[in-house]
Amino acid sequence: MTEPARLLVVCTANVCRSPLAQRVLQDRLPASVAPLVESAGTRTEEGWAMCPVSASVLPDPQRDAAYAEAHRSQPVTRRLVEHAGLVLTMEREQRSAIARLAPGSQAKVFTLREAAALASVLQERGTTPVADLEALARALHSVRGFAPMPPLEPVKRRWFQKPVPPEDPLTIVDGHGLPEPEHLAAVETVRSTTEQVAAAFTALLRG
Repeated sequence: MTEPARLLVVCTANVCRSPLAQRVLQDRLPASVAPLVESAGTRTEEGWAMCPVSASVLPDPQRDAAYAEAHRSQPVTRRLVEHAGLVLTMEREQRSAIARLAPGSQAKVFTLREAAALASVLQERGTTPVADLEALARALHSVRGFAPMPPLEPVKRRWFQKPVPPEDPLTIVDGHGLPEPEHLAAVETVRSTTEQVAAAFTALLRG
């Protein structure tokens, strides 16, 4: 019997953003889909623990303490991508990295923010609920270009300071290395965006 396709969430180290999104999706998606969610990192090693800042905003920190304690990072592999029906990344760069790792996977790989916008388009159109993650990825891909996505702004340059790159509207930044308030703000953005995605996916999935 063929295993059902999985939902793979990817960030850089698989210790902060992607394990948080994984747990939120497991908590909010239908019971038929929730066990299929896993996560990985584009530049990581096996066995790194979950970031405590990220763990602090899990859906239920007390109930999810065991999840946070048990989580260990894993590198994303071509096999993981090929066995996924849908892949969500935190950054545009990671979306590109997945496409290079597994050529032909582009149609099922989206940034988290991109998925939120595309799912909203499908809901506004009254799209008929789909059967599984692979069909959901096809539906999301079918409306690429129809969601209002702010364009990348040019790098801001002033003669008296270093160039300041603008925020990428498709990316949720990595909070590691930032002051604690900014780190916490980054993981809160992951949580709220993932909750939005989970609600939209639940409405778009049949059953």
